[in-house]
Amino acid sequence: YKTGFQLGLKHGLYPLSRVARDMGNNKPLIYDHQKAGTDIPDTGASFMDVVRRGGMNAVILFPQSGPATQEVWIKAAQDKGLGVIVGGIMTHQKYLRSDGGYIDDNAAMEIYVNAARLDVSDFVVPGNKPDAIKKIKQILEGEGIVPVFYAPGFVAQGGEISEGARAAGERFHAIVGRGIYGANDIRQAALDLTSKI
Repeated sequence: YKTGFQLGLKHGLYPLSRVARDMGNNKPLIYDHQKAGTDIPDTGASFMDVVRRGGMNAVILFPQSGPATQEVWIKAAQDKGLGVIVGGIMTHQKYLRSDGGYIDDNAAMEIYVNAARLDVSDFVVPGNKPDAIKKIKQILEGEGIVPVFYAPGFVAQGGEISEGARAAGERFHAIVGRGIYGANDIRQAALDLTSKI
């Protein structure tokens, strides 16, 4: 495990963060591990150490392996000065039990609530599921959180940025991948998509 992290540090995060920093503008670097937070609690501190040393400013977690891992990994990130962004619901079909998936609907919502209770205010929500965004927002606001949302699931996955933005409110970041990097004119695609926010 440690060796794997060291290899990632040597060949992955350091060069990536160096390239991003060299591009200028001092933009925050968010590490999205796809899907971090699914291991045992004991690995959280080592993981966050590598993320921090790799030059990242924040980390995305999908702590599907339970509240013990969620708490330890979030606190480990916070102890390293990393911002924490937590997701509980993904964009694809057959993810939640109500849609034929493995993940219990209530458990997914508990991920958001537990994160809020650990002083997390930034969350990943499914941009192509505006009703889920509204529900998550309502639950988090009930916990006294003014959430910031990061939402994938647009363009290639059928979500409309304007609908996701309406559901999320003003503190919203649309995440667009294939809709930009798969376009013939990347600049124009980015301009067209940002005009919908």
